[in-house]
Amino acid sequence: MTTPLTPGVYVREAPGGARAIEAAPTAVTIFVGETERGPVGPTPITSATQYRRLFGGYMRTDTGASGTARLFMPFAVQGFFDNGGPRAYILRLVSGTLATSTLAVTDGTLNAAINARAAGDWGEGLRVAIVDSADADPARFNLHVFYRGPGETSHTEVEVFEGLSADPLDEKYLVDQLARSAYVTWLGSDVFRPNNDGDPAATPPGTALAGGTGGDAAVASTGYSAALAALDGIDDAALIVCGSDLMLNATTEAEHNNALNAVLAYVEARPQRDLFLVADAPRSIAATDPVGNAVTNARTNINASDHLGLYWPRIVVGDPIGLGRNPTLAIPAAGHVAGLYGRTDGRRGVWKVAAGVEATVAGATGIDFNIIDREQDRMNPHGLNAIRTVPGAGRVVWGGRTRRPTTEWRYINVRRTAMFLRRSIYNGIQWAVFEGNDETLWAALRQSIGAFMDAQFRNGAFAGETSREAYFVKCDSDTTTPDDQAAGIVNVQVGFAPLRPAEFVIVTLSQKTAIS
Repeated sequence: MTTPLTPGVYVREAPGGARAIEAAPTAVTIFVGETERGPVGPTPITSATQYRRLFGGYMRTDTGASGTARLFMPFAVQGFFDNGGPRAYILRLVSGTLATSTLAVTDGTLNAAINARAAGDWGEGLRVAIVDSADADPARFNLHVFYRGPGETSHTEVEVFEGLSADPLDEKYLVDQLARSAYVTWLGSDVFRPNNDGDPAATPPGTALAGGTGGDAAVASTGYSAALAALDGIDDAALIVCGSDLMLNATTEAEHNNALNAVLAYVEARPQRDLFLVADAPRSIAATDPVGNAVTNARTNINASDHLGLYWPRIVVGDPIGLGRNPTLAIPAAGHVAGLYGRTDGRRGVWKVAAGVEATVAGATGIDFNIIDREQDRMNPHGLNAIRTVPGAGRVVWGGRTRRPTTEWRYINVRRTAMFLRRSIYNGIQWAVFEGNDETLWAALRQSIGAFMDAQFRNGAFAGETSREAYFVKCDSDTTTPDDQAAGIVNVQVGFAPLRPAEFVIVTLSQKTAIS
């Protein structure tokens, strides 16, 4: 500390009181499934437009360049953002070999590899033309990228990079410029000056890329474990949606259930248990008793977990690639419901269940099966949440239970509140590591966590009229014994009174007899 030598006013900074704990995000969502194309690792996005740019549209290549199949992921992502979802990660599932498609451009002595941006058969639909620059500068050239998407019959120019240079010091250095491409990348390491390699006006244009294999066929649930391991480093997400094609195109309920259970196994195995799975029960419409079949399937074939919210039936949405006038398609609702979680969290808080007359499913034009009260009577006890049409509210989520409805974690909002508190406190007390394990540290932890819990209480997160009734924070010599201190362990106990939803509002009516 500097000793004042000159008369005057001196200002010194002093440490504050309680260290603030920042609230963890509650609605950042991971989508796992197949896409038309795009990066393989977890990729953050903030809009459906960004998804389409990176991952493509509503179809994927299935067998070679001619076979196609529908995708669920674009519908799920669009529904997520339409319903208020904030941010997302896309984990593109791939199968087969991870080869890339390569075009070799040579000037006679050096080879430059222009590859598809990511693995898969989709790369077979790429063509590239390298031509002289329009300004006639012999040191510069233009690169045109063309793409024929699944089911399309001709190539479309999707990107143009003009005035490229092979000079690493040039502002238009081709390696730096192609880093912005959503379709191709350059993997060469030598400086080169490519020859003219095609006329972009020709049909078909440029030179085709070749060698792409796999990567776009539907991934079996047995391959999920290795793919999901890529999510281990994601620590700001709170929800996960299984957006697999199997959820849309499964020919058997077993395919659907295996995919769902594979993702759920990953969720349960995460050390912090910080993800909540939003999923759909199989469609079951072909059954003689659709509701009974959906309930039986959910109860016996989908693993029970309080980290799973299960919804039924499917919703009907507009189909951008369907045939006829105003085509529609019945799709799983998980992406839309995850967005609804985000909308409810933003307006009311994570402690408010995303269900009821406020929980309107934006983007849904209908429901695949109309549920009535006596049918939901069969669903609710087994944690199968209904999507219904409610007079005056429209198409809404009308259930808020986890798939473990007989425990204290019966309600989705209670489980998600506990996850929110745990993640926030965990992140907010990292400063305590390596501090002296004594009353000074314990008091600081009580103060820091207590201030955070009190803020949540004032926001309406807990039941109880007073803070004493709503929560407690205990960290002292009772929770941390001398043996714990010797082992370098400090124990903090935090409890809260959960705000459970009023599922059953019972109104008793009686007639008042007039007295003459």
